[in-house]
Amino acid sequence: MKRILFIFLLFPAFLHAQGNDQVSIDRITLESKVFEENRSVYIQYPKPNPKNPAAAYPVLYLLDGESHFDLVSQQCIYLSRWDVNVMPEMIVVGIVNTNRVRDLTPTHSVLDYYGKADTSATSWLKPSGSNEKFFQFIQNELMPYIDSHYKTQPFKIFAGHSFGGITVVNCLLTHPELFNAYVAVSPSFWWDRSYLLKFADQKLDKGTTLDKILFCSDGNEGVSDKSTFHSNLLTFDSLMHTRALSGLSYKYVHYPEESHMSEPLFAYADALRFVFKTWALPPVSEKEVSGEWILKHYTMLTKRYGYTILPNEKNIYDWALWLASKPENLDNAISLLEMLTNVYPTSSKTLITLGDVYVKKGDKKKALSNYQKAATLDPSAAELNRKLK
Repeated sequence: MKRILFIFLLFPAFLHAQGNDQVSIDRITLESKVFEENRSVYIQYPKPNPKNPAAAYPVLYLLDGESHFDLVSQQCIYLSRWDVNVMPEMIVVGIVNTNRVRDLTPTHSVLDYYGKADTSATSWLKPSGSNEKFFQFIQNELMPYIDSHYKTQPFKIFAGHSFGGITVVNCLLTHPELFNAYVAVSPSFWWDRSYLLKFADQKLDKGTTLDKILFCSDGNEGVSDKSTFHSNLLTFDSLMHTRALSGLSYKYVHYPEESHMSEPLFAYADALRFVFKTWALPPVSEKEVSGEWILKHYTMLTKRYGYTILPNEKNIYDWALWLASKPENLDNAISLLEMLTNVYPTSSKTLITLGDVYVKKGDKKKALSNYQKAATLDPSAAELNRKLK
């Protein structure tokens, strides 16, 4: 029983280690001149890839870092894993709060959730209204630091919950150029007599071009407490549809069984799937798959997300191995492996496997050519020397 208990207690740590063996996490303190204070930031980033040392990654800027960084960073690890492969590997930047009400509200207001004024000297609403200053901190201090210390791509996501949600929407309306995708989980549109709903109504003219991605959601807020929380989301959803904004990829999801605090678990995962909804390769038969077909898909992704996106090497390699296990699919396996050797020319493993598949097909000349190329990359491999002989 003691042994079983020890294993049971150890298992979560084992899972955590397994999930993080491809990433590193930095916890930094950034001196902000905008706010005249120190800001804590959590940064998760993929470990360097020796086969692709120049690899760079899109960045997710996440509000309420102290609450949601662990959740969202783990979701990114899982969804980008080679055998899941429905989104890219990401750099996740969790912005920790120092004064949440100050930073994550668009206007100064002392009106609470139910519209009642709190004018007391100790009112928690008193410091509100510094969204614009917060955007300056992100644009002028945080982003330059991330771009200079990590290998980033130009595609950026801004995500937040509750007050963080209205901060995200406000950023989309006032500084759309800062990010490519916006994720507003349960945005508190009730703030300051629905200020942001009125602002969006004024700002977004019908047919306006807004070449962005926007995901919005809410849970059961406004149902049990009879507030306007849910109806505000419905109003915003209707506005986004009726304005028919050109170039906007938009989705709203309601989670009626989730509370304000449980909903982020589902909403952030769904938001990542929506932002990268075209990432996964579409279904294809074993007889139709080819390296050219895969490259066409990744060319489409490159155009959509604005940076060069390469096929996931391990994902395609394992697919090729599966195809090579069936004699009728050898040509398809060769097509995938040939493509990989062009995309990842320093992979001796792929060249050796390609040689093996040519042996299976009976083409020893092409097998020898690939073994020789592999030997130039890994001349000490005993198994490869045996194959060459």
